[in-house]
Amino acid sequence: MSYRSFPRRNELVVGTVGKVEDHGVTVRLDEYDGLEAYIPRSHVASGRIKDIRDFIKEGDKIVGRVIRAHRKLGQVDLSLRYVSAEQKRRKLEEWKERVRVISLLKLAAQRAGYSDPEIVAREAWSKLSGYYKDPLDALEDVFYEGREPLIKAGLDDKLAEVLEDIVKVQLKPPIYIKNVVVRLISYAHDGVLRVKKALLRGLSTPKTENVEVDIYSAGAPRYVISVRSQDPRLVRRMTTYVVKAISREIGDTEGFEVLGEKEYRKRSS
Repeated sequence: MSYRSFPRRNELVVGTVGKVEDHGVTVRLDEYDGLEAYIPRSHVASGRIKDIRDFIKEGDKIVGRVIRAHRKLGQVDLSLRYVSAEQKRRKLEEWKERVRVISLLKLAAQRAGYSDPEIVAREAWSKLSGYYKDPLDALEDVFYEGREPLIKAGLDDKLAEVLEDIVKVQLKPPIYIKNVVVRLISYAHDGVLRVKKALLRGLSTPKTENVEVDIYSAGAPRYVISVRSQDPRLVRRMTTYVVKAISREIGDTEGFEVLGEKEYRKRSS
């Protein structure tokens, strides 16, 4: 399931603990076909270690940072000390998504009748990860664009067709969210009321079904317009409507400015 043949120094890797000994720990790297790596005792935890088994046990799933990678000798050393809790969480989440995508690719290859589904799944993963920053994005885009995103990434028609059917049964569409930060000021004597009225105008914009709109303060005079839906096209369209409604209501003589925008998707667990 590797996407590179050998880990690189400073890379974060996922592994399964094999043998635990007093001097260190042997780990099988899940992303590199079980390539063996070693965690020296001094890199298992910070501070003094009385019993190494108080910190790590056989079968544990770990995230380590590569502190040595010697391709010719096939030697890889890891450190657990140089991995923060947040880095560990993100890496494990990324790894779980990778496992999920590859399992779907393998299932699609099996149903499509390929002689070696494992190889086909690996090749498909490489193509998706080369075209998309996150290959799971490609599968989720299938909900709205059909198999076209898969074909654009390099998958052949037969595999893409079967994968499209599998995705629509086994995955759930994500929630697409767009946040727009705006600056909103009124210089009138009743400026506070005018700003409030403009924001309420944005909230009262006629809504399309299955689209949610929220507006909240990010510390006046900055406000966040947040739009969410399972359809990214509706999110973008509704965001435009709400921003225009607020802009029209506040008028040209007042202060209205879009400071920034951010789009992202929230996946179902």
